[in-house]
Amino acid sequence: MDKKKNKITRRKFVNLGAKSYASLHLASVLPSSMLGSAGNSFIETSTFHGVCYHDCPDSCSWKVEVQDDKVISFVGDKANPFTAGKLCGKMETFPDDITYHPDRLLTPMKRVGKKGEGKFEAISWEQAIKEVGDQLKETIAQHGSESVLSHGYMGTQSQVQKYVMSSRFFARMEASDIAHTICGGAVIPANFQVNGTAMGVLPEDMVHSRYIILWGTNTKNSNVHQWPYALKAREAGAKIIVIDPFVSATAKEADWHIQLLPGTDVALALGMMNVIINEGLVDQDYIDNYTSGYKNLKEHIKSYDPKRVSNICGLPDEDIIQLAKEYASGAPSLIRILVGIEHNYNGGDGARAVAILPSLTGAWRKLGGGLMHLTFEMGGRALNWERLSYHNQMPTQTKRTLNMVQIGQLLNNPDLNPAIKSIFIFNSNPMVTTPNANLTKKGLEREDLLTVVLEHFMTETAKYADYVFPATTQLEHWDIGDSWGQVYININQPAITPLGEAKPNSEFFRLMAKEMGYTDDCFIETDKELVKSAFDSDHPYLEGIDFDYMQKNGWARYKIPEPFLPHAEGNFGTASGKCEFVSKNNGLPSYKEVPYSEKEKANYTLQLLTIKNTKGFHNSSHANVKHLRQNEGKPWLDIHPEDASSRGIRNGDELVVFNQRGKVILEAKISDRIRPGVVCMPHGFWPSLIKGGQASNNLTNDLLTDIGGGAALQDCRVQVAKT
Repeated sequence: MDKKKNKITRRKFVNLGAKSYASLHLASVLPSSMLGSAGNSFIETSTFHGVCYHDCPDSCSWKVEVQDDKVISFVGDKANPFTAGKLCGKMETFPDDITYHPDRLLTPMKRVGKKGEGKFEAISWEQAIKEVGDQLKETIAQHGSESVLSHGYMGTQSQVQKYVMSSRFFARMEASDIAHTICGGAVIPANFQVNGTAMGVLPEDMVHSRYIILWGTNTKNSNVHQWPYALKAREAGAKIIVIDPFVSATAKEADWHIQLLPGTDVALALGMMNVIINEGLVDQDYIDNYTSGYKNLKEHIKSYDPKRVSNICGLPDEDIIQLAKEYASGAPSLIRILVGIEHNYNGGDGARAVAILPSLTGAWRKLGGGLMHLTFEMGGRALNWERLSYHNQMPTQTKRTLNMVQIGQLLNNPDLNPAIKSIFIFNSNPMVTTPNANLTKKGLEREDLLTVVLEHFMTETAKYADYVFPATTQLEHWDIGDSWGQVYININQPAITPLGEAKPNSEFFRLMAKEMGYTDDCFIETDKELVKSAFDSDHPYLEGIDFDYMQKNGWARYKIPEPFLPHAEGNFGTASGKCEFVSKNNGLPSYKEVPYSEKEKANYTLQLLTIKNTKGFHNSSHANVKHLRQNEGKPWLDIHPEDASSRGIRNGDELVVFNQRGKVILEAKISDRIRPGVVCMPHGFWPSLIKGGQASNNLTNDLLTDIGGGAALQDCRVQVAKT
């Protein structure tokens, strides 16, 4: 097979990377089982390599031991120096919790009750594929191919089951696509506007940093393998600062927690610039040689003096001044961001403002200095994306792309032309994970909507399906796991035969392609062939790393030049090659008031944060696992003592949190982990498994961010009362 010829454009990869990242079907090679000899039999133990499939920056390597086609050992791979044999608490019992769970779906199901009732009957794969195909052909004939919507997301971030075969199928159909904007939708394009890349300081190089700002990220809980590098840096003299409106587990461990008001990050960053510029703490040589727009920025930040920023952010102005001075002089200074900064109306400009800071101070010059964001471009440069994506074999007509943040609006919009008449949902549970869930529920209740779901369990979303197909788990199929949070690549080998009638997502779309009469060669490839093709590349990052190497070792670190100082002398990915303080499309970053109506502000006086502060759930995954739910306890609401007192609320009281979109029943947890006027509830509980049948996203707003159409779901107002 030919080596990768690097024809894919940077823009095409970035668009693909921000909505997928990319790479791989089930192979015929499965574990050996019983072997016999001279009347004496024994059971062979086989070991397989794998990688966690969750939407997480860590992408942990694991090893699976199998006897008689059953998992007998499941552990982290100690040989990988980054994940170091440690799995998070939600994954330590993954085989029993997911693969062998007694409620797992193991046969195709067809709805026999009303949508949402969860009443289904078993049906054969052959009959189900035929019925879906017949209805799909009729839908396309009557309403056109764009009336079909592909709704896949990050239920797995391993690339074959995530996107490869499904995107070929829907591209061939010329169906409508979903924009994966709910996470990264604002922060990725914002960073690209400033730096032309999401790459920056490598995760391991945090040990060289001496002033670390963890901005809107709960590293200790949600990036557990990064946290040891922060601690190692502190042992060497670094100071750790957390900027977060909530007292997270990471904030508790920080040297300094800056608890700003939600959604005011852009004002704080601009206030820091005001101090840095006025105090003469800039690196003028770096600015002159490697940036553009400084004159405009210098004038712009005059209106963001510490006093004004103090009023916006709810912080003492002396804290703003101290933070700016320490950051500018703390070389090497590092800012770590993920997606927490973006989930508000100002999210894009907040990310842009933060991305400017390292170039203003010249932090990029030193190892461990600059901005640490996402790493998916490493795989984009190294792996054979063209081979996986089949760009040249698919139709070139631009298909309609719709925003997943507003899926509820889309499903209920009578003016959408054409209206959505069929939706395929895989690697996604929008009834739990997308905002304004009651509106999504109303859309999924439509009897004229053909809904097909690929799942492991009868989720909140699957209950509204017409057909549910059983999907394999990560222990049962081939895949490849690149990462958006570190610089290791992993292979995932099928360790056991798929349980019941479960099939990989890729196989479902092969069967659907055949049913639809699509005979393109790209629908014939096996998953193992796809995985193998990802390594058909001559990029230096993959030097010595091929499919055979990955089969043997399971993981590899990209061969990245060391020391990795990507912007010590500029070399930004923008058109100018410089860090661009001013965006051609969005000007300079600025703080904007959230457009709440006067009625909303009067009736709902508290701002709601919905955050991932459970230990046992990952988005909506694992929330149906009984022992993990028991460990979490009842869903709770963090409420400040002042707000509790004014409402007569005591610790442990049952509360109803409500607004115009829904209401959620929770237990009061009175604490100062949030500020007065702000309340906070955990995200990830399945509504049907908690009292009242509604959860966090039944309340959240489907307002879009200022850049990129991301989810401004933290800009949500509620009222709280005792039940």
